[in-house]
Amino acid sequence: MSELQISLLGIGIVVVLLIYIYGWWRQRGYRQKYQETFSREHADILYAAPEEDARHSLNQDTYPEPVQAQGIQPTVTQFQAATPAVSSTSTVLDEQKSASTVLMESGCALLGDTTDYIIEIKLDRPNGVEMLTSLWLRRFDFGHDIIICGLNTESNTWEKVMAESTLHYAAFKLALQLVKRSGAVSEPKLARFRDVVSSLSTKPADQVIVPEVGIAAARALKLDEFCITVDRIIGLNLLPDNRHQILGTEVAEVCKQHGFVLQADGAFHLLDKRGHTLFSLSSMDSISFQYHTLGQHEVSGVTLLLDVPLTEQPVQRFDQIVEVARKMAKQFKASIVDDHHKTLGEDSLKLIREQITAIETKMTHGNIVPGSAQARRLFS
Repeated sequence: MSELQISLLGIGIVVVLLIYIYGWWRQRGYRQKYQETFSREHADILYAAPEEDARHSLNQDTYPEPVQAQGIQPTVTQFQAATPAVSSTSTVLDEQKSASTVLMESGCALLGDTTDYIIEIKLDRPNGVEMLTSLWLRRFDFGHDIIICGLNTESNTWEKVMAESTLHYAAFKLALQLVKRSGAVSEPKLARFRDVVSSLSTKPADQVIVPEVGIAAARALKLDEFCITVDRIIGLNLLPDNRHQILGTEVAEVCKQHGFVLQADGAFHLLDKRGHTLFSLSSMDSISFQYHTLGQHEVSGVTLLLDVPLTEQPVQRFDQIVEVARKMAKQFKASIVDDHHKTLGEDSLKLIREQITAIETKMTHGNIVPGSAQARRLFS
């Protein structure tokens, strides 16, 4: 064998190894994502009674307040350097009056005491974002998202603050999100956030409004309980009747016919005009679909997923996903089954629809509209 052939062989082996490692890495990321999504205990919507839940149910009567600014009595102090004060009380000014789409998407108009632990710093003199440096550096220490909004001195409006901003602000609202899909923020992390934020200003004339950590922690737990009761992901499995394997290229072709596109998470998604997922299709074998390996993998079946809290008008979307499932079932020569591989008949599908209707109503009454920007925050 010549040196050229040996070199070409070596290059080929390296390329194959790189492709294998890349596919393994993408599949690992895909599995981690769905492990986090399904890490909570989700009762099977077909086998659990509608009004029963293993956790404490939080219905409309027991839910504390709408998910908006609640006007709790925060601590208001004249800040003394290195001394986070948490004693006297006063009423916090409600600055959340903007209804613009930009603010809604940026998060500032979504902030409220029910969903966030908010510390406000009213500056004696306008300042830039350099005073926030220590918080930028520790923004991943608290396990939940942080949103910083500033009162722009030029426009006199609240806007989301970016680390590279060159603008000056008269005040800052620094918010730690209380709940996300993996659970509520802990009281120690809330206290740590309070201490970090309270140390940002060293000017005695600056006013720092610091809500009580214990109250915020209690709100976080109650909101998390509410979210648990409505957090449902509906899966319709398409299992081939003769248990034959489905080639990845066949899955891709069927998905293309129905308007699905392959996304970075290894699943096919049907998107709305804003790029939000209506529902998705993944393999029943937890195999991540990738363009370069579609012809190399076969799957035992596919699953259509409807993430109820993240979907606008989930009842209508369920009707749509059932229609798509029926069409795909014919194309794959498959049956629509549940997680126990039992055929989903009309009665079962009707039961699921009723459950989704109840969830949509409950979320709407709790002022967390399914598929809204607020819902996407809390169920991320």
